[in-house]
Amino acid sequence: MKSNIRQLRKQRNISQKMLGEEIGLSQQVISRMERDRSKIQVDVLINLADYFHVSTDCILGYCADGEEENPMETALKMQAAASEVIVAVMDNLERMDYAKRQRLWQVLAELKQYL
Repeated sequence: MKSNIRQLRKQRNISQKMLGEEIGLSQQVISRMERDRSKIQVDVLINLADYFHVSTDCILGYCADGEEENPMETALKMQAAASEVIVAVMDNLERMDYAKRQRLWQVLAELKQYL
């Protein structure tokens, strides 16, 4: 358990004090948890999991192989990829002739009803 909290904290380049301030604990309590000298209360475990965007199992050392430890990083990567696609689509739209653009807007309007 201690290595997971420390590892997650180090991955995000934050100090024990900063983590403690974020979840309402002192630096000393974070230090004791990382050194396995203090039991983690359930509410603290949940706060840590929420803060690091991982499951409580990951905090406790039971991550499944290949489990994404930080869904936020994955979401940011997906957002960046989507932004690149949007730019490419906009470039293609600018090069389309008027009739094709009008037809595309009609198709999009029809699809919108399913959202």
